[in-house]
Amino acid sequence: METESVATDDPIDPARGRRDAAPLWVFAFVEAGAFVYYLVLSRSLWFFADEWEFLSGRGVNVHDLMAAHYGHWVAVPLVVYRALWETVGLRSYLPYVGLAIAAHLVAAVLLRVVMRRAGVRPWTATAAASVFVLFGAGAQDILWAFQITFTGALVLGLVHLLLADHDGPLDRRDAVGIAAGLLALMCSGVAVTMVAVVGIATLLRRGWRVAAVHTVPLGAVYGAWWLHYSHGKYSFEGSVRQVFDWTSTGAAGLFGGLGRVPEIGWLLGLVLLGGAVLVVREWGWRGARDRLVLPGALLGGSVVFPVLAGIDRGGLGASLSKSGRYLHIGAALMLPALAVAIDAIARRSRGLGAVALIALLVGVPGNVLQARDYARSQRLIDRPTRELVLSIARTPLARRVPRSLRPEANRAPTMTVGWLLDGVASGRVPSARPPTPVEARTNRLRLSLMELDERSGYHCRGLRTPTTVRLARGDKVGVIGKVAVVLVTGPSLGSTPVLFGYGLLNPGLSHTLVAVAGPLTLRIAPAGGFPPALCTAALG
Repeated sequence: METESVATDDPIDPARGRRDAAPLWVFAFVEAGAFVYYLVLSRSLWFFADEWEFLSGRGVNVHDLMAAHYGHWVAVPLVVYRALWETVGLRSYLPYVGLAIAAHLVAAVLLRVVMRRAGVRPWTATAAASVFVLFGAGAQDILWAFQITFTGALVLGLVHLLLADHDGPLDRRDAVGIAAGLLALMCSGVAVTMVAVVGIATLLRRGWRVAAVHTVPLGAVYGAWWLHYSHGKYSFEGSVRQVFDWTSTGAAGLFGGLGRVPEIGWLLGLVLLGGAVLVVREWGWRGARDRLVLPGALLGGSVVFPVLAGIDRGGLGASLSKSGRYLHIGAALMLPALAVAIDAIARRSRGLGAVALIALLVGVPGNVLQARDYARSQRLIDRPTRELVLSIARTPLARRVPRSLRPEANRAPTMTVGWLLDGVASGRVPSARPPTPVEARTNRLRLSLMELDERSGYHCRGLRTPTTVRLARGDKVGVIGKVAVVLVTGPSLGSTPVLFGYGLLNPGLSHTLVAVAGPLTLRIAPAGGFPPALCTAALG
């Protein structure tokens, strides 16, 4: 694949390759520097939330490979995680997150190829692709290893798009592209948008028959999977109003994330619109369609993606559309068209083109800092789970409680004591420093209460203020909603609060807490969201 070819009717200039070398080397430098920067930011990050399902909740078998993860088909990332677990275990997070970083950088390379094929000049393509490389607003997809689900689908979808972008009959490139599209579908639902993008591009360039070959088989496979493994199992769907709110809020978040300040975001929106008008005026509708198939199809995908995401997730609230994982994909879909627009403006007016390019680049420093801020905040979230995992299996009590006990049922509902003990025995779970007194009391709490995803059978009352409960071994208490529990061991001694009950990864409303060690004195308090309820035998 020639990364510096340009879709233009002008004769090939032998000197062009030498002139294009400088921007290509600059882009390579940006990529290498970003890789080092992101690895440095990742040094103290650790496994979080959804990752535990891949590590402790699934294996490599037909059932687990086909099972949905909150509406996504995640077979390919699951295989990656299982392979890394077998070779690296929990000894280092860098191999996991390093793949996510690498996937992000590969996506940037492929986006630059798209821009150059559309005739975008080398320096403009380098600038726009570098903006994506350094897009800290999308740091969730870059620095959270689990997001190879999204970025993997993006990369494989772009590969499919570029392989389908040629004239003539179907050939081996199309077959490889369709295979890449299938693997993309096995990464996450982002691939549904990418298949739509390929369908738009092939329809415009090669006709409906080729478009059907590239989309219908993939649609049939994904539809069959969705109907059998995902349909009706999740309840985050949005109404028409919620989808609209999701889409508009996400668009504002995307332009704001690129520009870093609202005024620059609005300016970038005007650049995109004005550049599109200039392209159509210069080349006409047919000429613009023929020359800008790839950026145009991706721009169409930037509309399809938030609509599909809003349909699937709108019930969780429009503010979620501004999360890094959605902004990252939105930026990838929109930046090639924005680069075309900037180039069109620069061809008409060098001064206005410079203003447009500066507007694109002015947000880069803020985005670089936002990636750092994301890593810092995520580090604080990861630290308690890291201390738990690396210490709790070495607590003597861990060998006296049921192996199926989940010491972090709220954030890691698939992780059990038995899995941790086996990980320590195999060397995949490394040693940790001795716990502090507070950490030791917190570990005792986690190992003393076994959360069951079932009703207690007791009568319940609303829990509005902290309540003290005393349990002997074998006693149980029910909760509806989410509560924070503290183990009280003295007048001024206690554990840190531990969440039990409802959570995004543990969505059942009713749970039962069984004391598998005791006696215990617990202080149970509401933990946010709707008011919870407490269910005990004393209320019977």
